Amino acid sequence: MICLSCADVGVAGAAFDCTIEPKRIAHIGSPAEGVIEELRVERGDLVEKGQVLAVLESRTEALAVELARIKSEEDVDIRSSEARLGFQRAEKERAETLSRKQILSDKLMDEAAVQEKVARLEVESARLRHALAKVEYAVAQAQLDRRTLRSSVSGVITEVSKVPGEYIHEQAPLLTVAQLDELYVEVYLPVAAYGRVTIGQSATVEPVQPIGGSYVAQVAVVDRVFDAASGTFGVRLVLPNPDSDLPAGIRCTVSFDSLASGSGSLAGSERRVQALP
Repeated sequence: MICLSCADVGVAGAAFDCTIEPKRIAHIGSPAEGVIEELRVERGDLVEKGQVLAVLESRTEALAVELARIKSEEDVDIRSSEARLGFQRAEKERAETLSRKQILSDKLMDEAAVQEKVARLEVESARLRHALAKVEYAVAQAQLDRRTLRSSVSGVITEVSKVPGEYIHEQAPLLTVAQLDELYVEVYLPVAAYGRVTIGQSATVEPVQPIGGSYVAQVAVVDRVFDAASGTFGVRLVLPNPDSDLPAGIRCTVSFDSLASGSGSLAGSERRVQALP
């Protein structure tokens, strides 16, 4: 916690305490229950979005997929019903020819027409069953895919709560991934600075030692609700970290050019500014 007077804010190089946090922390769980068969990552590993992290035991689901695949590729019913339809169409045409020559009775003509219509409906039914088999195959594949856990973000594994052979359910997260390709810098500023820190402007962020260094971050959020007790408002900055070299969870200081001398003074008494925990 640092105490800043109005004079402090009005001088060049004025800095505020801040913290550097991961952009996102994802608690990766399983959408399905089962026994962990394979765990492909450990704490500290860097992972990419979509990367496989763990696999649940899935022999039953794999067999269901194979069965559904075979059914979806089988078209014997369609071919046999189409052959029957072709025969019934030919029969109907012969019946029509004989009927025009008054050799065939109307009853037999009607029977031929009905048989042709039934054969046509059988083809439609076979095609519908084939389409449903394809859907069932997709459902079985989706159920199998639910047994594979993938990372929802690119980042670093910060926690692994179970090991292969343990049982997992939907309510229990298996891993925690912190997204580090972008970091959030969280800072509280005195209310007198409101209006002089705007979304899109840049600021200089300096992590504490032993990290050190100087980085440029951009304001992404300026809170519209103040903390009356401390007389402050929150600001979030985005700090690019494409190679994930800069760690998160560290303290820092941030300075804004718009609050330096020459940009105007901040009126009011001393303000106490506290960094996010």
